[in-house]
Amino acid sequence: MISTPKVDKVRKSSRIKRATLQDVARAAGVGPMTVSRTINGHPYVSEETAKKVHAAIRHLGYRANHAARVLTGQSSKSIGLIVPDLADTFFSVVSHAVQKVAREAGYLVWLAASDGDPSIEEAQVEEMTNHPVDGILLVPADSRSAYLKAAVLESTPIVTIDRPMELAMTDSVEVENRIGARLAVEHLLNHGYKKITCVVMNSHLRPVKERIAGYEECLRTQKRMSVRKVTLSNEASAQQSLSAIFNSRERPDALFTANNLCTITVIKTLQAMKVEIPRDVALIGFDDADYYTLLNPPVTAIRQPATELGYTSTRLLLQRIKGEFTSSTVRTVLPVTLVVRESCGCKGEKQATH
Repeated sequence: MISTPKVDKVRKSSRIKRATLQDVARAAGVGPMTVSRTINGHPYVSEETAKKVHAAIRHLGYRANHAARVLTGQSSKSIGLIVPDLADTFFSVVSHAVQKVAREAGYLVWLAASDGDPSIEEAQVEEMTNHPVDGILLVPADSRSAYLKAAVLESTPIVTIDRPMELAMTDSVEVENRIGARLAVEHLLNHGYKKITCVVMNSHLRPVKERIAGYEECLRTQKRMSVRKVTLSNEASAQQSLSAIFNSRERPDALFTANNLCTITVIKTLQAMKVEIPRDVALIGFDDADYYTLLNPPVTAIRQPATELGYTSTRLLLQRIKGEFTSSTVRTVLPVTLVVRESCGCKGEKQATH
């Protein structure tokens, strides 16, 4: 029977780093090969030794699947990628970029979609952590999810894309959300619009919060400019919400939509309401898409560097896996660009940066 002090000593160190096969071996007073044989049911392990090993496994919270590569001391040459929605063009572009960089480095990417559900995402992170991936790239469904704090304490490196964690510190790559929102609103102000409404969906997401803050900051610097935000819960209820503001005394002359899903929902709804863009109301969206040039009118938008987000986050994760960083966390913020088309009232296409 193993001694409690010995197990507790190893457990203290495992609070930061997940228990390894060597930790189990030390706690049980046996060699790593004996631990491996016990896990795999080898017939030459005595009953007494097996009891010691299993007791150590229970005390340390050791997971056998994770140990396979620890035993050999080799990398699995694979990483995990979890995004909310692969049908979203933004995440499709990010995923393609991740796989390109990983492939060039000789790594395989295990790809999963959480459908924006934190519970599904938690199960996916757990599964990837228990199986041989060397690191995980994650677009959190909710940056405030409690499980994320525990996930960061595991030995598997995690880099977040687009949405930094709010309850724990980890490597992250994001974009200038506030600055992008200000670029959009300033462009509308330069057109002479005075009643600019911010329309949002998924307002709980950190990037959307930052864009709302950028919108509010920009308008509050203007005299006699009121801040107005409309939150859409889904496409079905959008017409009721937008009809209310377009039939009010404060009917907007311009809209700033805070993400791609919101932009498309607003365009569809305005078409159904017979409200023409930009004749009746101007529009600028946050997040550009290739098909925006095919719409009538083409949509003015803040373009995120989706490809660069994928490249940068993957390189960062691979560097972390290889132990090339000594700092506790690395935060990278990439610039955005205003792509001017016709939905804002301009003619022709051009790009503007801050």
